[in-house]
Amino acid sequence: MTKRRSINLFVVFSILLAILLVACFVNFTYPFPMYGTYYSYSNFVSNIRLGEDIGSSMRVVYRATLPEGEAQSNYNALKTSTINQLKDIIQSEGYKDVTVSSYDDKIVMQIGNILNETDENTIQSLLENPQAISFYIGEMSDTNTPFATAEDISIVDVVTSYDQTTAENVIVVRVQFNEDKIDEIAEATADGGTLYIYLGDTVYSQIDLGTSAIDQGVIYIQNTAFVDTATAQTYANGLRTGILSLELTTLEINPITPSYGIGSDIMIPVAMGIFALCLFIYMIVKYKQMGLLACFNLLFFITLGLFILQSIPIAHYNFASMIVILLCLIISADCLMSIFERAKIHYQTGLQLHIAFKLGQKETLFKNLILNILTFAVGFICVFMPNMAIQSFGWVALVLPIVNLFTSLVLMRLFINMYLPLNNTDGKKLNFHKGGENA
Repeated sequence: MTKRRSINLFVVFSILLAILLVACFVNFTYPFPMYGTYYSYSNFVSNIRLGEDIGSSMRVVYRATLPEGEAQSNYNALKTSTINQLKDIIQSEGYKDVTVSSYDDKIVMQIGNILNETDENTIQSLLENPQAISFYIGEMSDTNTPFATAEDISIVDVVTSYDQTTAENVIVVRVQFNEDKIDEIAEATADGGTLYIYLGDTVYSQIDLGTSAIDQGVIYIQNTAFVDTATAQTYANGLRTGILSLELTTLEINPITPSYGIGSDIMIPVAMGIFALCLFIYMIVKYKQMGLLACFNLLFFITLGLFILQSIPIAHYNFASMIVILLCLIISADCLMSIFERAKIHYQTGLQLHIAFKLGQKETLFKNLILNILTFAVGFICVFMPNMAIQSFGWVALVLPIVNLFTSLVLMRLFINMYLPLNNTDGKKLNFHKGGENA
């Protein structure tokens, strides 16, 4: 590799790293509007939610009772179904850190990563007073009975449908009824009219059917408010609270401060940043130019790791996962230092730098593989644990060793090959000395 090509490659990788650092840590608004709206970019770090130990959470307690006509022997099965339904509703809203437990006739939910008042209002509006759903043609009255209730619904989800009026695909909420109700519902809505959807005694939505009946037991609900899948999902989740297996009475719904105290969501990352800075300074002091190259490599490890973690919906920050992030950072630094130390020993015996580094990488390969494989194995076990906090720990321990193997064994090899044409003889620039002398 020529010096010119080495410099060009360093410029390219530096630009790429700058882009990754901005993507990881900087929020900004795009300078040009799209369709009259200015959109904002949310960085990788803010896209990873916080666990309940370092972020605020909400606690919801219900009394769960059997619907009228259900046998007591079905209670435990229906409670399990209700717990799964509640968990699915909240997780589909983006709150992945959800713990649901039960005792006696109580169901307790704790939802982590409540960032602001909007999050509190979203959860409260969905969960505070779950009411059974019912469908009417016309408004509810003593003389008007529902043509369908919660037990008649099989699916509520968000799908994409083709709108013949606009000739575009649009986001809609699909409500599908049980097969044995298809004919009955078609007959009840034969003359069309206005469909009223009630949750308890409150109108949740009303839809103009025109003169058409509900065909094949499916309703497609389209709304101009469905600007994206998330808004449609929130609407659908409101309907899903009306088809819970048990009847729920809210006993308590309160925000809870983080287990480690308010401000821990800021102080812990700051402490991690200070640790990383100290590690970078140590590498530079100990290995000089090669230490700078190691910091360059470690920044790729950090940014690529954050990119992958924020892409995994179930992953979130808690104290345990932050500890394993630090552990993986130390392992990554140790992989690089083991290469440097072996190369230093070979350089002291009189070998040229490029040969010393080649031997150093070869001799430390097995050790570096074992360290990362063992960490990966721990993470693989943890992701199958039922507790969300342990799962989050597991995802970090699963992802970062893979990233480390790429950065320390592949990228670092490339960076060393890029550096050597710029300095293939002067070991003092790396704090390497001939004849066993150590700085």
